[in-house]
Amino acid sequence: MASKTYITRAERRSVSMRGFALGPGRDADIRIADMSYGGCRIQSEDAFNEGEVVELRIIKRGAAAAEIRWANGGTAGVRFLN
Repeated sequence: MASKTYITRAERRSVSMRGFALGPGRDADIRIADMSYGGCRIQSEDAFNEGEVVELRIIKRGAAAAEIRWANGGTAGVRFLN
């Protein structure tokens, strides 16, 4: 029987922060719903595309480059790049 390999995800924390997702042709208002050291889940009225790279600017927190890892309508999971 083959053994399964599991990838452990960093612990997520529930948050509610406002910000913006910026990129070529994109300036979207976002709300960050949960966050870990490696990424976060964002919600927006805009739809995102898997593989898209954006700059997340979180109000009163700073900015981070991020890649959209999955998207479903106005919700997306992102991985921080820096």
